[in-house]
Amino acid sequence: MKTWAKRMGVSVPTLQRLEAGDPSVGIGIVATALWLIKRDGELRNLAAPEHDQGAIEMDVREAVELGRARAQAAAESRVRTNRAKG
Repeated sequence: MKTWAKRMGVSVPTLQRLEAGDPSVGIGIVATALWLIKRDGELRNLAAPEHDQGAIEMDVREAVELGRARAQAAAESRVRTNRAKG
């Protein structure tokens, strides 16, 4: 790890944070790591929305919550309508 950290110009703890997926690690460090392992072509995918699993999962959760809210509102509307009729 010391050798890789030195090649990247970072500390070992920073390299460990990078490996752990810590989002506070700077993009320059990520780019350097990818360049060193000859995967720097992957940089274009880092900001590609279609590869952002976190955002995709967030959108799904929001859609589920919206569906639940709409179902609840529809149920409440039916109850109010039935009460008005009865």
